[in-house]
Amino acid sequence: MEKTLAILKKIIEQPYSRAASWKMETGGKVIGCAPMYFPDEMVHAAGALPVALFGSNDAITLADMHLMTNACDQVRSTFDMLLKGKYDFLDGVAAICVCDQVRFFMEVWQLDHPFPFFHQMWRPYRMDSSTRPFLVSELKRLKSNLEIFTGIKITPEALCESIRIYNESRSLMRRLNELRRMRPGIMTAADMSKIIAASMLIPIEDHNKLMKELLFKVEKETSKGDERIKIVVAGHPCAIPNGLLLDLVEDLGLVIVDDDFFSGGRRFATDVVLNGDPFESLANYYMEAIPCTTSHFPGNWISEGKSYSPYGDYVIEMMKRGRADAVVLLRLMSCDPFDLEFVFLKKKLAERNIPYLTLFIDHSLGPLEPIRTRVQAFIETLKASR
Repeated sequence: MEKTLAILKKIIEQPYSRAASWKMETGGKVIGCAPMYFPDEMVHAAGALPVALFGSNDAITLADMHLMTNACDQVRSTFDMLLKGKYDFLDGVAAICVCDQVRFFMEVWQLDHPFPFFHQMWRPYRMDSSTRPFLVSELKRLKSNLEIFTGIKITPEALCESIRIYNESRSLMRRLNELRRMRPGIMTAADMSKIIAASMLIPIEDHNKLMKELLFKVEKETSKGDERIKIVVAGHPCAIPNGLLLDLVEDLGLVIVDDDFFSGGRRFATDVVLNGDPFESLANYYMEAIPCTTSHFPGNWISEGKSYSPYGDYVIEMMKRGRADAVVLLRLMSCDPFDLEFVFLKKKLAERNIPYLTLFIDHSLGPLEPIRTRVQAFIETLKASR
């Protein structure tokens, strides 16, 4: 297990070296996709390699001359890497506009550092029958632009095959997550996040092969039992969560049995159900996605007697699946969608008497001691309530 795990973790240490090598070896095109929710299957069906633009933990030294300093960590860090030439190997960049910061960031990107291919896909914030035709039209607009850029026709058969390959990836990652829930401690949260993030940085076929090897070995591992308090972590920052923070939480006496990270549970939560037209199938995938802070639920916000969002219900259901005792919420500084959702989420948790700890995180994690003290105090309250 350790050998395969080491390969996957090395991908995160040098996140774009495999993509750059793939480009040199195949002559194919590499398209950087800003998280979250970009339909990688479409890029794959066009014969190109989609890679997630995660940013890095390096100091941000150039981006703040171009962007607002209250932009989120993901936006500022990614743009900083662009200005430092870390993305020079890319042939294009694409994003689905999940929030105002991503939309603004992409417009600045195109002005400051244009690439041969540039595409912004608009996703309805309100997912219902009234917006579905627009979503389908956006998927077809992406298809047309990819075909023009790559010179490859995206046939229904090719797109269906790409969807099947990505569904296999999601299935493999779900299986690993199920093992983590059933056998707490068999995989650290930091390692789990790196494994999932690696699927967005290398050819998906290569990651599927590595996942099969890893699962074969993990399933043979014997569980020693884990006495730590089981928790779930929500907040799904678009970047890869800081491994030092996750390790600290688990080293102090908590064990993370599930999460809502983009490079985690949210990535593989559901499959694209193929049913006839692949574009309609992708549209269904978006329409029927698990609740997200970047979606709007006006019917629950403005109707009389309702003041909650389905996202809180989803977090609680995640707790039930993992038989967790508490929730840790990672609040990324300047993340407007999660800040708005937090009001409803904490109300829902309080109504159910569910213990939760909120940790504010930014690009610079800073000294760990204040976080350590807060986590230790939280653990003591959990033990006292048992």
